Amino acid sequence: MNRSNYKLKLKLKNISLYFFLGLCIFITLSCKDNRDRQEIPFVAYVEIPAGLNNFYTYHFPAKVATNGLVPQNTIEAVPARMRASLEFGEPSFDFARRAFLDVFTSSGTAEMGYNNNILLTGQNGVDLYPSVFNMKNVINSDSFQVKLKLDLRTPTTLTSRVRIDFTLQITTES
Repeated sequence: MNRSNYKLKLKLKNISLYFFLGLCIFITLSCKDNRDRQEIPFVAYVEIPAGLNNFYTYHFPAKVATNGLVPQNTIEAVPARMRASLEFGEPSFDFARRAFLDVFTSSGTAEMGYNNNILLTGQNGVDLYPSVFNMKNVINSDSFQVKLKLDLRTPTTLTSRVRIDFTLQITTES
């Protein structure tokens, strides 16, 4: 193979590569996504009484109002961020070993978020990891029910109020 044939093949290879990349960019930019995404915050409150022992899993239900925040054209609503914070009572979340946030559905309950290993940090809040669950059918009404489940590490000594902040990533059709 002579040198000029090699250069010609190399040029053709580069031209076809650039053509392919240009075609990919054109297709990507020409496709319109008619979906919008936004995060909508919600808040719930539960009260944890003093004197709970560490041998059971405790369930604390709460009602969450949607306040008309959920758009009518919602396609998907998935949990995004969750945090449970002590407002008063216990000085830290060190009394809890595990925490779960469930939502009541028409067919039972579904997990929204969890933390299977709450560390001994002395902090008054704990982050929960979101689960993959489409809550579109749950948030269609004026309110919905959630449930904080706690496995305790030590007995509770004070009555505590817990604020549960969570956001849902809403996908809507434009």
